[in-house]
Amino acid sequence: MASNPDQLEAAEHSHSGRLLLRMPRALHAELAARSDRDGVSLNQWIVSALSRALVQDGGPEAARGPRPLPRELRVALIVNAVVIAVAVVVAIALIVLGW
Repeated sequence: MASNPDQLEAAEHSHSGRLLLRMPRALHAELAARSDRDGVSLNQWIVSALSRALVQDGGPEAARGPRPLPRELRVALIVNAVVIAVAVVVAIALIVLGW
């Protein structure tokens, strides 16, 4: 499976976008009913479902979009910004007192 952007681009050039898929009749009927309910073609519904599955499974960055930073990293960045701000205030105070 292609995972980096270069591999994804190469895969796009080597695949037609067409796929013949065999499935049980009951599954086909259920998928068709859901696509009808949502007012889209069966093809569009399946493509959308597969795209959502990729996102949930940690698919390509293009499908996922930007991910939020983990809570620990956000807290560490905030603490770092506060420490830098305090250091700047102390430095300015020392410069003023030095004059």
